[in-house]
Amino acid sequence: MEPIVVLFEDHAAEDFRPLSWSLPVYEIRCGMLALRERVQHLTGEGQPGLLPRRLLLPLQRASAADGAAVGTDACRPRVAQAGALYLNARLGPDWSQLAALLAAGSDADWAWWDGDSLLACRLAPEPALAFLDAWAAWDADADRAGIWTAGRRRAPRFVPAPARSGPTVAGRRPVSAPTTAGIPPAFAHLWDIVAALGPAIAADAPRICGGEQSLRRRLFGIAADPAAWPAGAPWELAGSFDPLSERIGVSVVGGSAWTGPETRIAPGVVVDAGPGPVVLDRAVTVQPHVYLQGPLYVGPGAIIKAGARIYGETSIGAGCRVAGEVGESLFLDFGNKQHDGFIGHAALGSWVNLGAGTICSDLKNNYGPVRVDYGLGEIDSGRRFVGLMMGEHGKSAIGSLFNTATVVGYASNVFGAGFPPKYLPNFTWGDPRGPRFDGARAAEVARIVTARRGCLFGPEPAALLAALAAGA
Repeated sequence: MEPIVVLFEDHAAEDFRPLSWSLPVYEIRCGMLALRERVQHLTGEGQPGLLPRRLLLPLQRASAADGAAVGTDACRPRVAQAGALYLNARLGPDWSQLAALLAAGSDADWAWWDGDSLLACRLAPEPALAFLDAWAAWDADADRAGIWTAGRRRAPRFVPAPARSGPTVAGRRPVSAPTTAGIPPAFAHLWDIVAALGPAIAADAPRICGGEQSLRRRLFGIAADPAAWPAGAPWELAGSFDPLSERIGVSVVGGSAWTGPETRIAPGVVVDAGPGPVVLDRAVTVQPHVYLQGPLYVGPGAIIKAGARIYGETSIGAGCRVAGEVGESLFLDFGNKQHDGFIGHAALGSWVNLGAGTICSDLKNNYGPVRVDYGLGEIDSGRRFVGLMMGEHGKSAIGSLFNTATVVGYASNVFGAGFPPKYLPNFTWGDPRGPRFDGARAAEVARIVTARRGCLFGPEPAALLAALAAGA
């Protein structure tokens, strides 16, 4: 029996806030897919074991496919039989690297460290079980301390002793694999994912679109209402893609472009695949007079509104509605930017709604490196471009202006004159000086918002919202 592949989160999960408040890091999409989906694709749709933080465990169980091993107890029987290949949730979307790591899963025990952060290890049954115990104890300690729900606390480092006992490979990959330019071996922060969107889409497109594939997307925390979607969920990936060619009133310029079934493209659309591939997934609607530049991915059921300018290195999730000017940005599923305004180098969570005329800066006036505060104090990103980062269920009022690298927490409502502070904690109402958004009211709004898209706000997301509200 082959060892079970297990994706695990570690102390750096908080470095992917505000998205990781409500999302395991391995579920944050980079390019067309998230890490879990890439591993699933490479293993022939076999379900990897999943170790999300305790806060997210009920929602992960509700979202996972039938038979998936979620949590330490579910992983334990397979681990006891054949050991495990543990993969850090922060691994980059490099197909060659992931394939090489999976192939090395049957080798003798090894561990790949980056400083004191474990990126991957292959362990025989006994040390693999000890790893599970160590991870469960670490997660329980962090949970008791309120790390996963409070905004200003650092998680204890996860440095599992079982992975230290065998041969180690420090600072480099444990296997030989070609590297994809622009994609790091592992991400350190949320803005690293945004910077890798273009190379990831360029690598994903020929692999996913070049031939028929049957990967079925399961969106973390999002469930369809059977009454609204009697024929199935609207976010299933296209089973096959066709090359997008010239048609009446539609111009396709250079490079490679693909479209899934049921996609509708109105006249007056320009698809510029010269800088990179453009992929329009199943049932996408592109309204008239739109400019689409690659590398670009638009997820199933998304709507690109009339007159939009979507520039390259952008990944738009299932069910999103996007207008205005967008570049180098990540929209998770069911995000809403229905009106004019500029968004660049941004990372926006699911169910975000940006009011008309919302504009965010992604570059300082002095062109210097951007400093970011996502609740643990300012750090130097080392990057010149960092835009808005907004957590799930975040909202902005009409005419909102965001400074470079503004971080908006989960279920926050931003309004008021001028620029808001660059860090707004979870459940902000107006700005951090005002009262918090009431948790019960936030849940009521979330239930209305999801129902409008034919989705359910069930007990698991409601419990997550309540836990985050209590910690705010």
